Amino acid sequence: MDFFLFKFVLSSVFFSHSTKLEMIWTTIPALAMAVLVAIGLKSWFTMTGDAPKGAMQIEIVGKQFNWISRYPGPDGVLGKRYFTNINDKDNVLGQDWKDKTNADDIVVQNGELRLIKDKPVELIIGSRDVIHDVGLSHFRMKMDAVPGITTRIWFTPTVTTAEMRKITGNDSFNYILLCNKVCGAAHFNMQMKIVVESESDYNAWVAKQKMFKAPEVKEAADTTLANEPKKDTLATAMGGK
Repeated sequence: MDFFLFKFVLSSVFFSHSTKLEMIWTTIPALAMAVLVAIGLKSWFTMTGDAPKGAMQIEIVGKQFNWISRYPGPDGVLGKRYFTNINDKDNVLGQDWKDKTNADDIVVQNGELRLIKDKPVELIIGSRDVIHDVGLSHFRMKMDAVPGITTRIWFTPTVTTAEMRKITGNDSFNYILLCNKVCGAAHFNMQMKIVVESESDYNAWVAKQKMFKAPEVKEAADTTLANEPKKDTLATAMGGK
C-alpha cells in the first residue's frame, strides 16, 4: 500500500491555476449548449407555429381522468365553447349552441384519437380542471393542457398503426397519448389510444360517429345540417383538395 501511495505522489502534478484549462472547460460546454438550444428553439417554433394549409384540426381537452376529443363536421369548423356552459350530462366541453358551427361537431369521450397518414394535424389543446399534459412519446412531442389557456401543436403522422405493428413485429402495438403531468390519484390511468390510418378508413370511422348535441337544440341542429352544402369527403371540408 505504501508503495502505491508513494508512486502516486511522485507521479502527480500540482498546479494552482490554469486560465487555458478553464477556458477550455467553459467554452466547449457553452458552445454545445448553444447548439442544443438553437436546435430546440427551431423545433419549438415549428411545432407551435402555423400548421400547413389544409391541416386537420382536432381539439383535445383533458379532464380528470380522461381525454375528450372533438372533430369538426362537414363544415370543417370547430364551434365556440365556454367553460361556463360545461355540463357533464349533455355538454361536456361547454359548446355554445347559438354558434351554428357547433351543430355538426363530433365529440368523443374515452375513445380513440384518429389521425390520417401523411396529413398534417393541428391539436388544439385545453383542460377542464387542472394542468394536464398531452404526451405523444411515439411522435416525440408534448404540450401542456392548461385550464383557461389554449395551446397548439401540429405534426404529420407518417406510419399507420398497422404498418408500425409489422415494423415492430408486435401485433398489439398502439400509439398512445399519455398525460405527462401528475394530475391526481388516477393520473397513471389517463391515456388514450391513437389510431393512424388511411384517409378512406378515417372517413368511414367518422361516418359512424354521432354528433354530440344537447337535446333541446337537436331539431335546430339537424335543420342547419340539412341546409348546408354537401361535401364529397370530410377531408375536403377540412381544407383538403
